[in-house]
Amino acid sequence: MKVFRLSPIDGNDPSWKYSVEKAHVWACALTPADARDLVAARTGFFKLAEPGAVSPWKNERATSCVEEPTMTYPDPGEVIREDGSRVAD
Repeated sequence: MKVFRLSPIDGNDPSWKYSVEKAHVWACALTPADARDLVAARTGFFKLAEPGAVSPWKNERATSCVEEPTMTYPDPGEVIREDGSRVAD
């Protein structure tokens, strides 16, 4: 497993209305795509989105997703905020 940092790039993208989190988060997943899926699932997208909407966390124009090779947390399947608190689904 790897740790990925997902960061907003375009805060004006309309897809942000489908996320309760709007700041940097870290996720532990196998791939960047898995990390994006995990963050989308944990940040309210599936509860808030309209049919056909795309989560900002899955949109490469709205967010970046880079590996953090020196981080040893969060645990697999977890998403954390900058303050270390867990993002729940």
